[in-house]
Amino acid sequence: MFAGMIFRAFAAALLGLAALALPARAQTSPTGEHPQVVLELYTSQGCVQCPRANRLVGMFSREPGVLALTFPVSIWDYLGWRDTLARPAYSDRQQAYSTAMHVRGRVTPQLVYNGVRQTGASDWDDARAALNDSRRDPRPEGASEVAITRLRNDRIRVSIGANARGAGADIWLIAFDPGPVIAVVGSGVNVNRSISHYNLVDQIWRIDSWNGDATWFERDHCVPECAVLVQRPGGQILSAAYTSRPGRYPQRQIY
Repeated sequence: MFAGMIFRAFAAALLGLAALALPARAQTSPTGEHPQVVLELYTSQGCVQCPRANRLVGMFSREPGVLALTFPVSIWDYLGWRDTLARPAYSDRQQAYSTAMHVRGRVTPQLVYNGVRQTGASDWDDARAALNDSRRDPRPEGASEVAITRLRNDRIRVSIGANARGAGADIWLIAFDPGPVIAVVGSGVNVNRSISHYNLVDQIWRIDSWNGDATWFERDHCVPECAVLVQRPGGQILSAAYTSRPGRYPQRQIY
């Protein structure tokens, strides 16, 4: 009888452990990383200080809680070298920040933290201090729970929880390459230099305006990695999530 009681207790314990393990086995799709700080670098291949700023962002991108994104812009193209990675949408995004933060004109290298503060990227101490300050920022009132899940065939699903205080924010989807993506400059101030870019933005799409209700959507071909930002127009980033598969990407060189 005593042996039977021990057997039943042991069996019950095994069943309990199995029940605890079931949710972990059922969770086959990760919901992405959730950064404390979204850090945006606006850089140019025609800017003498930008290669060093790119390296700084490469360092920041490896820190926990940081989503660093690189946006090349064409601000210095008139100096003799057209940036091979710049796109008008990136310049428009930088200009929207300049307007919202009352910054006179556009400059490079520029860092924008969570859409609400900016510094130059030439002074690494200033950049580090601003990053640390951004980590301590309180959670925005309009923040929601955001998840990004990688599905089959490079398809992704994004879900956004409800928060009426965030109504009116924009939903942005960003495809980026962790890199390094190396650009070889053929003329201008950085002639013959090989400039590395980290978490280089390949595409950015404005999906919709968010009404504060819970919502979700799916998209094809958001590669190599994807990020979703819920952001007030031209300003504060309320929530963010991104996919991450470390160590999967070799460096890429372009001319």
